[in-house]
Amino acid sequence: MKKNVIILGSTGSIGVNTLEVLSLHPEIFNVFALVANSSIENLSNQCKKFNPKFAHVSKEEDAKKLVSIIEKFDINTEVLFGNKSLNELVSISEVDTVVCAISGSAGLESSLHAVTAGKKILLANKEALVMCGSLFMDLAKKNNATILPVDSEHNALHQCFSANQEKSLNKIILTASGGPFLNNNINTFENITLEEALNHPTWTMGKKISIDSATMMNKGLEIIEAMYLFDLKIDQIDVLIHPQSLIHSMVCYEDGSMIAQVSKNDMKIPISYCLGWPKRIKSGIDIIDLTTQSPLSFLNVPKEKFPCFYLAKEVALEGNSSPTIMNAANEIAVLAFLEKLIKFTDIYKIISETLNKIENKKIHSIEDVLAIDEVSRNNANQLVKRYN
Repeated sequence: MKKNVIILGSTGSIGVNTLEVLSLHPEIFNVFALVANSSIENLSNQCKKFNPKFAHVSKEEDAKKLVSIIEKFDINTEVLFGNKSLNELVSISEVDTVVCAISGSAGLESSLHAVTAGKKILLANKEALVMCGSLFMDLAKKNNATILPVDSEHNALHQCFSANQEKSLNKIILTASGGPFLNNNINTFENITLEEALNHPTWTMGKKISIDSATMMNKGLEIIEAMYLFDLKIDQIDVLIHPQSLIHSMVCYEDGSMIAQVSKNDMKIPISYCLGWPKRIKSGIDIIDLTTQSPLSFLNVPKEKFPCFYLAKEVALEGNSSPTIMNAANEIAVLAFLEKLIKFTDIYKIISETLNKIENKKIHSIEDVLAIDEVSRNNANQLVKRYN
């Protein structure tokens, strides 16, 4: 029987790439449902091509627009809207795999419901683990959910660990491209424009994650994600800048061996790995021709250029509610920068000040997480007004 797949965030970069991989394997997978926020035109085109059983949007007015469009197609897609129906959708017994690719904290609730339903989770939403890592992984274990990381670095680690299930490791190394400002003079950072920050040198990503890459907060979030996914301590995780973005992560074992995952920087590779796991399926991407590649280089992360990264490392060490606070403040600050309300360098200031304002507490429940998230966002929004 075909495996039924739901894509949360189908019109985003991960969602689009997932559909491209799925289209290579119609004999294995069925697109059961497509979920988007408000990209009605793109979603309607996806419905026309893949004829899912369900399509879901956030608001009722967008649902009506989508219905009016797809009524012209010869398909039987039912349109849903709202959080309640989304949570019910990911829990349907017919569903085998849920691709969690809704950006930021907005994807937390639906991801948790998919985990509770014991699904195979393709996790592209790192914020879910940053906000409530222990709770998330405990819930997965309790409900026999399978968590497979789509992030290229964590996906690479998953592949490297498959060579040694005992994980008798010394440390892991996450790689980072360095973003668009690696070679820029630090004195120019205050005047960085939105267009410059969105111009990533090696990856094509959504706006929020592109800014996170420019500040290297993204790599800090990935450290926290790796801690929970692979049950690691902060001192077991290193990060190196690797501008060519061909080696995606490395595992260093106790015997002095290093195992690395190497591939072109295309998200269809980790997506296909997760969809096919424990088997491998075609991604549509060719193997690297090493004879045509420029030399590979590595360097440490410069603290003066990327304070967000080092702030995230401190937060990872502190634990408790600090990652939730940091994530909320980062989302607010990045949104403000995207709306051209603050400077690029203000992102770090807003996150740091929010962390200093709110007490770091232990988290006991999802309700705790949501309450801390709300308080943190309110504080960060007040700081945005000050810097605006």
